[in-house]
Amino acid sequence: MLHPTLCALSLVTLVVAQSRQTPLGLGTQNDVPGFDLDFNELRLVQFSPNSPAEWVTERERLQAKALGWDYMDMYTFVNAIAATDTPFLGSLSTKPRFSYPAPNSTIVAGVLTHLSTVEPKANLEHLTSYHTRYYNSETGRASSEWLFAKILAYTTELASEEQQPLISVESVQHPWKQNSIIIRISPLDALDSDPITVLGAHIDSLNKDDPFRRAPGASDDGSGTVTILEAYRGLLVAGYVPLSPLEFHFYAAEEGGLLGSQAIASSYETAEKIVRGMIQFDGTIFHKAGTREEISVITNQVDPALTEFLIQVIDKHLDIPWVKDVYPVDPDTGRGPSSDHSSWTKAGYQSCHPREGQFNHTNPYVHTPDDRIDISPEFSFDHMLQCVANAADSLGY
Repeated sequence: MLHPTLCALSLVTLVVAQSRQTPLGLGTQNDVPGFDLDFNELRLVQFSPNSPAEWVTERERLQAKALGWDYMDMYTFVNAIAATDTPFLGSLSTKPRFSYPAPNSTIVAGVLTHLSTVEPKANLEHLTSYHTRYYNSETGRASSEWLFAKILAYTTELASEEQQPLISVESVQHPWKQNSIIIRISPLDALDSDPITVLGAHIDSLNKDDPFRRAPGASDDGSGTVTILEAYRGLLVAGYVPLSPLEFHFYAAEEGGLLGSQAIASSYETAEKIVRGMIQFDGTIFHKAGTREEISVITNQVDPALTEFLIQVIDKHLDIPWVKDVYPVDPDTGRGPSSDHSSWTKAGYQSCHPREGQFNHTNPYVHTPDDRIDISPEFSFDHMLQCVANAADSLGY
């Protein structure tokens, strides 16, 4: 029996074929300059945590994305298993479970005074200037290279003499064009076995109707990218030195099926790294007109204990309230949206995920050419600053 998701995809393809239209604006080109994309390539994807993986074409995979169905693309893992016996996420040893004390850091207040909307605005203006940050395009590659250079510049210009030897910045290469980036700040006496705190966001963007078209990706997820980048800048200016390893992850290819975060989570699992907690920032700038300004805290696909800690952080340090929310899930197929925290959850690590607001107040311009900061005053850098503070505050455990 065909899985319901695959049946739905087949139905879309059948309807399109009968109407003799190209599905969802996707052209027939496989050789557009600057892109590496084959609509007929087979991909192994998982549409929900409890569903079996299914083989679909690249065209069907993009059609699913256009319908709002996120997924984990496992094709890279299939190739890796064939070549190196790399395991699927979560198939290795059970990870340690952490409890989280009430936030009590005395350093956070000093960091918050150094946060600003000026740098995030300039950085987001640059990120949205790329035609698209699609992960297998030359402009997607260029966007990650620019971000890597920006991080290096911040580190060189702002890190103190004490901080400089504690910081490493790595550009992580993948089989696709765009790179992921990892910043690590580690105390001098840190051990490889010390628990790591991870703050994440994704670099790439996507036009849901056609990956060749413009996709500025201001909210999704240029906003999350510049949010954790500003948190990093603030920590440098404040002279912050963590008591345990702290990492900032900028993932490639989230829109391609959580590819970058899966690859990194898998490498951490294989290396038996211990992760104290992973916090994902995906959408931090949009505040729907006429609604209460708030931070939503996702409660599905996350760890309850770390999520409760996140709520305590918001209560203690932010000027706006929180509200619990969920990523909507289709009761029949289990399909629905997600983000890179799901890779860490699947690997067995504890993760949480704050968002810019409730899901039913979501930015309507996501995955379109209009996901840009000049389209509406609902794109608010003051609101983003609350999320930046949330990122910095979350280090206080």
